[in-house]
Formats: sequence, C-alpha cells, structure tokens
Amino acid sequence: MEKVKTHGNKGQRLLLKPLLSSSSLKITFEAETDSCTLIVDERGEVKKLPAIELSDLIFYGERKEILQLLDGDMSLQQLISRGQVKVKGSFRALLRLEAVLWLTNGFFRKMIT
Repeated sequence: MEKVKTHGNKGQRLLLKPLLSSSSLKITFEAETDSCTLIVDERGEVKKLPAIELSDLIFYGERKEILQLLDGDMSLQQLISRGQVKVKGSFRALLRLEAVLWLTNGFFRKMIT
C-alpha cells in the first residue's frame, strides 16, 4: 500500500489515538463520479489513497452531502435518516467514525478536496 498523503497535526493525532488504539479505520467515500479512501492509522495520521475494496466503511452519496458531513455542517445520522447518504459497514466502525468526525471538526474536508 503506497502512502499518498499524510495529514494531521500532533494535537489532532493525540485526540484520535484512544479511538484508534486497536486498529486503523479505513473509510471509502463514493460520489457520483469519483471516490477515495482515507485511512486513519493507530497514531492518528490520515492517509489518502485511491478507493480500495477492503474498507471498514463505505459511504455512497452525492459529493455535496459527503462534503457537508466532512465539514461538520450535517451529522451522519441526519444524512442517513434523510436518505442522502448510504453507509455499508459495521456499527462499531460507524460509531468510531462519528467520534473522529466530531473531534476533528472539518479536518477531513481538506483531504477530499
């Protein structure tokens, strides 16, 4: 696996470390025409890769809704309940991602755009 980009300042990595102490979190975002995978490793570092098949979570939706989620403008639960985003993966991974999104407050938007 080739590391494309690594992001995250030391403060953010320290916040994420307790959530990721046992394993990394692989998240794939699939919009209409493009997709990518973010891997948040055990140290809280984030790597952006081309989409991979073995993700813990896969999000399907329009780019606009995915960006709202990553910006923190809309909660994941709101987008799912409205049917704007579909998620495939375990409930545990979903809860971990919600915590990571809440703690990072829009950080992942920089990774996708």
